[in-house]
Amino acid sequence: MAAVAAIEMGSFTGLNPWAEFVVGTTLVTAMGLQNAMQRMHLSSAPPSTLMTGTTTQVMIDLTDLTDLALGATGDVRASARGRLRKMVPAILVFAGGCGLAALVYILVREWFFALPPVLALMALYVSMGR
Repeated sequence: MAAVAAIEMGSFTGLNPWAEFVVGTTLVTAMGLQNAMQRMHLSSAPPSTLMTGTTTQVMIDLTDLTDLALGATGDVRASARGRLRKMVPAILVFAGGCGLAALVYILVREWFFALPPVLALMALYVSMGR
């Protein structure tokens, strides 16, 4: 739905704030539905909305390490460093993916919003074959 709205309403240049609002609200609704579906129907599967929690935890761990650098030591420091070793690479790869997505968007504009539904349909097709 968001892909159709984005393609239909064209480039977002600030000239049509209602179109931007409709597409933005549709995308936020889609993210909320994805989170709810994950928690209610796919709770045993790995989460598909990882970056918010990961980024929050990294910032907490960096704060802990900053506090610990001022003199404290202990298990908190080791735990924070261990989590950072696991999470920072994920954030860097995510940021790289965002950059790549931005470059592709520059090339194909609004048609880029059609990619997620196409990928979802392909995944559904593949999963039905099992």
